[in-house]
Amino acid sequence: MPHVTPCQPQHPFPTNLHQPFPPFPIFAPQSYQCRTKPLAIASPKQHTMTGTATDYFLQTLDTLRSREEVLLYANAIQIPQQELELAAAFLETEYDNECLGYPGQAPAFDAAAAVWAAKTVYTAAQLLLYRKDKEADIPTMLPAYEGAVTAGAILSADICLRFLPDVVQMARNIDADDVLVTILAAHLQQWHYSAIGHLSETEGLDFLVIIANPCLQQLYADRVIARKDKKLANLAEMAPLVKAALGNHQTYFWNEL
Repeated sequence: MPHVTPCQPQHPFPTNLHQPFPPFPIFAPQSYQCRTKPLAIASPKQHTMTGTATDYFLQTLDTLRSREEVLLYANAIQIPQQELELAAAFLETEYDNECLGYPGQAPAFDAAAAVWAAKTVYTAAQLLLYRKDKEADIPTMLPAYEGAVTAGAILSADICLRFLPDVVQMARNIDADDVLVTILAAHLQQWHYSAIGHLSETEGLDFLVIIANPCLQQLYADRVIARKDKKLANLAEMAPLVKAALGNHQTYFWNEL
């Protein structure tokens, strides 16, 4: 378990959650670029968002997105509906900002998928730090997404879901047989755009939605290249897209492919 320094009433829980992308010239929005400072333990910053001082979920998302840290302000898994609505508006703003760097026409924001992903990351981090629930209860706390998995849903969920692979790795380091690992790994198999570079198994991945959307198709290929994920790059569905994205620059960006 990572060392956590209590700070009453808050509980900082910084993690190395986001594996940064190397500088890459093909459609690389700011969020894909390298961090300029190392991840550090930090106290919660002053709450400046619309809401109340107890909007723990919203504050955690704000810190996750702005500082790439998970800061758990309380052991509070239940999230009020009003806070979920504020979170949806916050995530939409984050999505709109990222879309400025997307290739072509970005899919419409999917609030349901974005909030589901945010709740998944938040709940997983809570369970990693404050495990008090019975193992049998955990699947109901981390349900699968019930909506349609569209291009918009995939990119909207990725706003937070990109941080999930490191949560999974931390849980695996504690107990590889933990049901939390099993559930989260299954989520990432379905939402594999957010798990590029972290997938242990590529068999059976569904690429139909990804290939059908030009924007997501390009983003997926770019992330495969940036993460140098050979397993994905050599799949029949992805190989031509990766080759096209590299063009005449393969020897410079990925000579080993």
